[in-house]
Amino acid sequence: MQLIIFDFDGTLVDSRALILECHRIVFTDFGLPVPSAQDSLALIGRSLELVLAELAGDGAPIMSMVQAYGRVLPQLRGDAAFAERPFDGIGELLGALSGRPGTVLAIATGHTSKAVVPALEVLGWRDRFSTIQAADKAPSKPHPGMLLQALAETGVAADDAVFIGDTSFDMLMAKAAGVPGIGVTWGYHTAEQLAAAGASRIVTTVAELRRCLDDAL
Repeated sequence: MQLIIFDFDGTLVDSRALILECHRIVFTDFGLPVPSAQDSLALIGRSLELVLAELAGDGAPIMSMVQAYGRVLPQLRGDAAFAERPFDGIGELLGALSGRPGTVLAIATGHTSKAVVPALEVLGWRDRFSTIQAADKAPSKPHPGMLLQALAETGVAADDAVFIGDTSFDMLMAKAAGVPGIGVTWGYHTAEQLAAAGASRIVTTVAELRRCLDDAL
């Protein structure tokens, strides 16, 4: 059996507009300066409370902000202007991989389960993934907990798995778990950042990713 684990934001879907608007609303509601897009997007991949703590600074009511974010996120998802959009070719890639004998798909995301599962259901992808590892189930990336749990739940060895992500947090997590990490450049961190964090391979298109997976597994 072979296990392919995907990050969500920045790897499978473009969530830029959704995340930035969530930050704008929540920071404004709490009377805090709205962080720049660059600062916000650089932290995508980590658990929300850690992201908000770094952006808002000491003394900010982080847990109240997390709760507010949880209310705002599903509301914005109902607006086509902010809902996550799959990157071109990702839906077809997931369809092809999920139909391949002996291949199991998984998710490892900085979202909580309550946030990512509804998004997968809307996209029609929930049944593609055998296990979903989220921020409420393991420590934040780059801790290897999410990947180690995915391996344990599926019974797959690290050598027979691969993790695909778009940030240095993803690649550091993969390295810590002993799982090869494939970095994609259409997300939030650069190829240089991915390489410095230990990516085994770096790809620039979904077609290249598909070829890379065929070679790797």
